[in-house]
Amino acid sequence: MTRMKRLIALFVTLVALTACQKDSFPLTMDTAIKKVEKIIKQYPSRDWYASKSIIAPETVLQYSQFGKLWDNPEMIYEYVSPNYRVWLVVIAEDNNYDSAPYECLHLFIDADTGEYSEVWLKGMAIVEWGSTPYSRAMQ
Repeated sequence: MTRMKRLIALFVTLVALTACQKDSFPLTMDTAIKKVEKIIKQYPSRDWYASKSIIAPETVLQYSQFGKLWDNPEMIYEYVSPNYRVWLVVIAEDNNYDSAPYECLHLFIDADTGEYSEVWLKGMAIVEWGSTPYSRAMQ
Protein backbone atom coordinates (compact mmCIF):
# COMPACT_ATOMS: atom_id res chain seq x y z
CA MET A 1 0.00 0.00 0.00
CA THR A 2 2.88 2.39 0.68
CA ARG A 3 4.10 2.02 -2.88
CA MET A 4 0.65 2.94 -4.21
CA LYS A 5 0.60 6.06 -2.00
CA ARG A 6 3.99 7.10 -3.39
CA LEU A 7 2.77 6.68 -6.97
CA ILE A 8 -0.34 8.70 -6.24
CA ALA A 9 1.73 11.41 -4.53
CA LEU A 10 4.10 11.51 -7.53
CA PHE A 11 1.18 11.76 -9.94
CA VAL A 12 -0.45 14.56 -7.93
CA THR A 13 2.87 16.43 -7.80
CA LEU A 14 3.34 16.16 -11.56
CA VAL A 15 -0.18 17.36 -12.22
CA ALA A 16 0.32 20.30 -9.85
CA LEU A 17 3.61 21.27 -11.49
CA THR A 18 2.04 21.13 -14.92
CA ALA A 19 -0.88 23.27 -13.79
CA CYS A 20 1.46 25.85 -12.26
CA GLN A 21 3.57 26.41 -15.36
CA LYS A 22 4.09 30.12 -15.94
CA ASP A 23 3.50 30.12 -19.72
CA SER A 24 1.18 28.04 -21.80
CA PHE A 25 2.00 27.34 -25.41
CA PRO A 26 1.53 28.59 -27.94
CA LEU A 27 2.17 31.96 -26.37
CA THR A 28 -0.49 34.65 -26.55
CA MET A 29 0.46 37.96 -28.14
CA ASP A 30 0.58 39.61 -24.70
CA THR A 31 2.92 36.94 -23.32
CA ALA A 32 5.16 37.20 -26.39
CA ILE A 33 5.37 40.97 -25.92
CA LYS A 34 6.38 40.49 -22.27
CA LYS A 35 9.26 38.28 -23.44
CA VAL A 36 10.80 41.27 -25.28
CA GLU A 37 9.62 44.07 -22.99
CA LYS A 38 13.17 44.94 -21.88
CA ILE A 39 14.25 45.44 -25.49
CA ILE A 40 11.21 47.59 -26.31
CA LYS A 41 12.02 49.81 -23.33
CA GLN A 42 15.52 50.42 -24.71
CA TYR A 43 13.92 52.52 -27.49
CA PRO A 44 11.60 54.89 -25.61
CA SER A 45 11.15 57.36 -28.49
CA ARG A 46 10.09 54.72 -31.00
CA ASP A 47 6.69 53.26 -31.78
CA TRP A 48 6.43 49.49 -31.85
CA TYR A 49 4.06 47.00 -33.38
CA ALA A 50 3.10 43.35 -32.77
CA SER A 51 1.73 40.98 -35.38
CA LYS A 52 -1.99 40.27 -35.11
CA SER A 53 -1.40 36.53 -35.33
CA ILE A 54 1.36 33.93 -35.26
CA ILE A 55 3.44 33.81 -38.44
CA ALA A 56 4.00 30.38 -39.99
CA PRO A 57 7.53 28.93 -40.30
CA GLU A 58 9.63 30.18 -43.21
CA THR A 59 7.09 32.74 -44.36
CA VAL A 60 8.41 35.12 -47.00
CA LEU A 61 7.81 38.52 -45.44
CA GLN A 62 7.84 41.62 -47.55
CA TYR A 63 9.22 44.78 -46.00
CA SER A 64 9.74 48.33 -47.14
CA GLN A 65 10.33 51.83 -45.91
CA PHE A 66 7.45 52.76 -43.61
CA GLY A 67 6.05 49.21 -43.95
CA LYS A 68 3.95 50.11 -46.99
CA LEU A 69 3.40 48.42 -50.33
CA TRP A 70 4.81 50.71 -52.99
CA ASP A 71 4.04 50.72 -56.71
CA ASN A 72 7.74 50.44 -57.43
CA PRO A 73 8.83 46.80 -56.85
CA GLU A 74 12.42 47.98 -56.31
CA MET A 75 11.25 49.47 -53.01
CA ILE A 76 9.93 46.12 -51.71
CA TYR A 77 12.33 43.64 -50.13
CA GLU A 78 11.89 40.12 -48.79
CA TYR A 79 12.99 38.33 -45.65
CA VAL A 80 12.21 34.71 -44.73
CA SER A 81 10.98 34.26 -41.17
CA PRO A 82 12.61 31.61 -38.92
CA ASN A 83 11.78 27.92 -39.41
CA TYR A 84 9.39 27.91 -36.44
CA ARG A 85 6.12 29.69 -35.61
CA VAL A 86 6.71 33.23 -34.41
CA TRP A 87 5.10 36.36 -33.14
CA LEU A 88 6.69 39.42 -34.73
CA VAL A 89 7.35 42.62 -32.82
CA VAL A 90 8.87 45.53 -34.75
CA ILE A 91 10.42 48.59 -33.16
CA ALA A 92 9.99 51.25 -35.82
CA GLU A 93 12.14 54.15 -36.96
CA ASP A 94 12.91 57.09 -34.74
CA ASN A 95 10.75 59.55 -36.70
CA ASN A 96 13.11 59.46 -39.69
CA TYR A 97 10.81 60.66 -42.45
CA ASP A 98 13.37 61.55 -45.09
CA SER A 99 13.78 59.46 -48.22
CA ALA A 100 16.65 57.33 -46.86
CA PRO A 101 15.76 53.78 -45.80
CA TYR A 102 15.79 53.40 -42.06
CA GLU A 103 16.45 50.34 -39.96
CA CYS A 104 13.80 48.75 -37.79
CA LEU A 105 14.41 46.11 -35.18
CA HIS A 106 12.40 42.96 -35.91
CA LEU A 107 11.97 40.59 -32.96
CA PHE A 108 10.92 37.07 -33.92
CA ILE A 109 9.50 35.39 -30.79
CA ASP A 110 9.14 31.61 -30.92
CA ALA A 111 5.46 30.94 -30.23
CA ASP A 112 6.26 27.61 -28.55
CA THR A 113 9.35 28.38 -26.45
CA GLY A 114 9.34 32.15 -25.93
CA GLU A 115 12.93 32.45 -27.17
CA TYR A 116 13.53 35.26 -29.63
CA SER A 117 15.93 36.50 -32.27
CA GLU A 118 16.72 40.09 -33.27
CA VAL A 119 17.07 41.20 -36.90
CA TRP A 120 17.65 44.75 -38.13
CA LEU A 121 16.10 45.35 -41.56
CA LYS A 122 16.13 48.51 -43.69
CA GLY A 123 12.42 49.05 -43.46
CA MET A 124 9.46 47.48 -41.72
CA ALA A 125 7.71 44.18 -42.37
CA ILE A 126 4.36 44.38 -44.11
CA VAL A 127 2.04 42.24 -41.98
CA GLU A 128 -1.29 42.70 -40.25
CA TRP A 129 -0.62 44.36 -36.91
CA GLY A 130 -2.55 43.72 -33.71
CA SER A 131 -2.66 47.42 -32.82
CA THR A 132 -1.20 50.27 -34.78
CA PRO A 133 1.05 51.40 -33.12
CA TYR A 134 1.52 50.56 -29.48
CA SER A 135 3.17 53.98 -29.20
CA ARG A 136 5.43 53.63 -26.24
CA ALA A 137 2.63 52.07 -24.17
CA MET A 138 5.08 50.44 -21.73
CA GLN A 139 6.49 53.63 -20.28
